Amino acid sequence: MFNIICKQARKALTAALLAASAIGAPAMATTLSFTPAAGNVTVGGNVAIDVRVSGLAAGVDVGAFDFSVLFDSAVLNLTGYNLGATLGDLSAVEALDVSAGSTGAGKFNLAEISLLSDLAFQQDSFTLATLYFTAIASGNAALSLGDVVLGDAFGNALAADLGGAAVSAVPEPQALLLFISGLALLGAVRRQRKQ
Repeated sequence: MFNIICKQARKALTAALLAASAIGAPAMATTLSFTPAAGNVTVGGNVAIDVRVSGLAAGVDVGAFDFSVLFDSAVLNLTGYNLGATLGDLSAVEALDVSAGSTGAGKFNLAEISLLSDLAFQQDSFTLATLYFTAIASGNAALSLGDVVLGDAFGNALAADLGGAAVSAVPEPQALLLFISGLALLGAVRRQRKQ
């Protein structure tokens, strides 16, 4: 039953925000970006990446968002996410997590709606969500945002510039350590033979 309510709320949010943007909502200098914007992780290692909103004008608050995170699923595996508390406490039903989750290989949807009537406590920059990845193969994986819909506390659409990120997965250091140890052992054996 809760899933049906979340799906209906998500559809209503998207429809309302699209309608507001069609009417001609004022453009804001808002940016959605990843932090860190670039990084390295060893194969088998984990990395956490924040999706942040910044550049909110005075008096503008984020009341809802809906976007997809796109990544290379041959290099990274999304293992989980947490939504930030700036739209309200999910456990106190101040906000609703209406994320669709995985919508295909390398595509994950996140969406949240605030139920708070006052969001004036929001700063001009904060974390919307934190994504947790595990590197499953060597290579570079670019992260990007797609299908972005942002709304203010009154349901008006917010325009946003989008930033990307890059994660490089490198071979495990244990393999390199094993290789160096083998070379050191070979050197020690050669020294003993010479003596």
